[in-house]
Amino acid sequence: MHDQKQANSAAGPYGGRQRSRLCALAAAAALAALAGGCASGGAITPAASTHTTAPTGTSASPTPPMRPGMKMPGTTQAATPSASALMVCGPEISNDVTKILTPPHAPPTTTTWTDHLYTCTYHLPGGQLVLSVKESPNTASANAYFESVRKELGTTTQLTAAQGLGNPGYESAGGTVVILKDGKTLRVDATGMPTASGPHKLSRAELAYEVASDILGCWSE
Repeated sequence: MHDQKQANSAAGPYGGRQRSRLCALAAAAALAALAGGCASGGAITPAASTHTTAPTGTSASPTPPMRPGMKMPGTTQAATPSASALMVCGPEISNDVTKILTPPHAPPTTTTWTDHLYTCTYHLPGGQLVLSVKESPNTASANAYFESVRKELGTTTQLTAAQGLGNPGYESAGGTVVILKDGKTLRVDATGMPTASGPHKLSRAELAYEVASDILGCWSE
């Protein structure tokens, strides 16, 4: 009985056929990221910054613009999302989402940045695809957040090293993939999408995994 339980846990909520498809998606996404030439972190342009204007007759140095990931004085974390976090809403990933789902127009997005959690929501004809990156100041807090999300999702299945491109991760049958890399917790939530999306009729879990793999491929360049 114990051996049977372990086997079921390893298989997770997906059958072997779907697991094989996820492995194929991982390989395809990695190759696509390398071939597509994802922009490096430094290529992301931050929003325009406001500069301080000195009163007439005086002089003052303008406030330097906040670059992605810049830290405020006296803090240990960045006041703005890092370049890699911004990438989930950048042109490369937006193009990937469009290619995967083939909507009639490029999907509009909305973003938030709260408590070092950057969230990008893609508003698609069939629903919403939500990508988020939690930026943690150290390994301990990153691991704690990673595990808190696992607990929040309930039943999850561990990703293999190959599926996570060498990073720890897990997925839920409902359509959420979570991967931890370099202190950043990537979460791709496709639970708001149809049960079959795009021309290839991807399940929510498959869609979440394919997008997560694309992002990891860009981060690994």
